[in-house]
Amino acid sequence: MSDRTSPPVTRLSAADSPVVLGDARLSAAELHTRITRLRTVPLTFEGPRGDTTLDVALDPDRTAVDDADFTAGTGRLHLEGELTLDETPLRCTADVDLATRRGTGRLRVSRRSTQETV
Repeated sequence: MSDRTSPPVTRLSAADSPVVLGDARLSAAELHTRITRLRTVPLTFEGPRGDTTLDVALDPDRTAVDDADFTAGTGRLHLEGELTLDETPLRCTADVDLATRRGTGRLRVSRRSTQETV
């Protein structure tokens, strides 16, 4: 990471973090629509310095929903996508339990950003 990386980017990309998928008001069916049709989801990274909610533009080729049953609201999701935070392109990965909507996520500075700064 460059010296110009903002504190939130540095903090969120330092290690895996607990995450919460979506808004509690969204049903499993609404989450399914957001994931498969809209291809964007809100993901909240929880931390001791407060929570950070980011909208992640999902990569349909790398997002896996086959292990989830959206009708029953159970199973596991693997989400991958892109976002920009403080002008830094990032790649997000998260594995989430659909029943609890909790899991683990990580942000990494995108290769695009690394290539541009070299």
